Amino acid sequence: MSTIGKFFVVLNLALAALFVGVSASLIGESDSYRKQYETEVQAKADLETSLSEEKEKMASQRDQAVLESQRLLADNSNLNAEKTALTESLETERQQNADQRESLTGIEGKLSDLEGTNGQLASDLDSVRNQYEKVREERDDALDARDAANSTANSATDSMNMAEGRATDLALQLARSEERAAVAEAKLQTVVSLYKVDLQSIGAQPQMEGSVLSVDTVEGTTYVVINLGKHDSVQPGFTYDVYNGSTYKGQIYVQTVNESKSAATLEMAGNGMIASGDRVTTRL
Repeated sequence: MSTIGKFFVVLNLALAALFVGVSASLIGESDSYRKQYETEVQAKADLETSLSEEKEKMASQRDQAVLESQRLLADNSNLNAEKTALTESLETERQQNADQRESLTGIEGKLSDLEGTNGQLASDLDSVRNQYEKVREERDDALDARDAANSTANSATDSMNMAEGRATDLALQLARSEERAAVAEAKLQTVVSLYKVDLQSIGAQPQMEGSVLSVDTVEGTTYVVINLGKHDSVQPGFTYDVYNGSTYKGQIYVQTVNESKSAATLEMAGNGMIASGDRVTTRL
C-alpha cells in the first residue's frame, strides 16, 4: 500500500474515533437530561398533589370562615334587635317615670323603685353594648382569616404554574438532546459498520482518582485544575466526576494536559459549587 493510502487509512480511523467519542458524549448527555426530566416530572406530580391537598384544606378553612362570619352577622343582627327593643323599653320606662313624677310627686318610695329599675336597664344596656363589641371583633378576625386563606391559595397556584413552566422547558431540552443523540447514534453505527471499529477499545479511559487544585470562572465558563497530568496517562477528552464526601458536584471535561496537571471545564453541574480539595474520579 502506498504512503498516501496508509495516510488516508489512518485519517479515516482517527475520524472514526472522533465520531465515536462525540457520539458517546451526546448519548451520555441525553441520558442525563432524561433522568433530570423524569425527576422534574415526579417533582411536579408531587407538587400538584401537595397543592391540591393544600387548596382543599384552604377551601375548607375559607368555607368555615364564611359560615362563621355569617353566623356572627346573624348574631349581630339579633343583638341589634335586642338593643333596639331594650332602648325602646328604656325610653318607655323613662316616659312612664316622667309621667309618674308629674302625677305622683308625693310617692317617693315608688319613684325610688322606678329609679332602681332604670339603673338595672342601663346596666343591661351596657352589657349588650360590650357583647356587641366582642361580636364585632370576632367578625373582623374571621374576615382576616378568610383573606389569609385566599392569599395562601393564590401563592400555591403561582408555585404550581412555575413548576409546570419548568417541566415544559426540560421536556423541550430532552427532545432536542434525543434528536442529537439519534443522529450521533446513526453516525456511530455507520462508522462501526464501515470500519469494523471495536467500541470498547475507543476512548477507553483508565480508572483513576485525584483532587481539585483550583477553580476559576471566566465569562461564565468554569475552569477546574486537577492534580493529574501526562504522567498519569491523562488525555484531552477524559471526563471526571467531582465529589466532596458523598455530595456529587458534577462532571468536568479535560481540555489541556501538562506533565502533572490538567485543565478542564465544567461539563455538567451537580449539587453545589466545585471547590479546591474536592475529589475527582473516573466514572465507571
